[in-house]
Amino acid sequence: MKYPGVEHGGPNIARSARRWVALLLSVFVVAASKVPAASAQSTPTGISIGSNKIAFLSEHRSDDTDRPAEEAPPSAPPQDNTGFDGRWIFTSAGCPHTGSLPAVIRRGKIIVRGGSGFVEPDGTLHSVGAGGGMTLTAIGALSGNTGAGTFNRSDGCVGSWIAIKR
Repeated sequence: MKYPGVEHGGPNIARSARRWVALLLSVFVVAASKVPAASAQSTPTGISIGSNKIAFLSEHRSDDTDRPAEEAPPSAPPQDNTGFDGRWIFTSAGCPHTGSLPAVIRRGKIIVRGGSGFVEPDGTLHSVGAGGGMTLTAIGALSGNTGAGTFNRSDGCVGSWIAIKR
């Protein structure tokens, strides 16, 4: 099958394939940047990606019922989940543009701009975030005053994070 603009045969196949991949990625980035304001209620902050930032925890919202479905964590923490309440510093590594991010955990909810997340009573952490044209998921565990886990970014980079309660 022949595709318009694609050279067929020889060493030009790889170059043409790269052009198509670049075109598709450009379309994806443009589409991702056109998210309606109603579903993008948070201002992404946290880990810098060029001139943009990405966070992988949560933003405080006064009413969780208006949260878009794609931001909802897998399940809600119990209301009496206070074992990890307090101020935390999350530090990530292993990918370009990673760094440290302050957060507050209150009743199991992780409160920070750019995402959503929670900590279960046993310390299991789940979170998602978006910014800079990328999405991110993070999992891990908190125990006492420390924690650790991994994150996966939509650009394919996988990194790790640690947390320390202040």
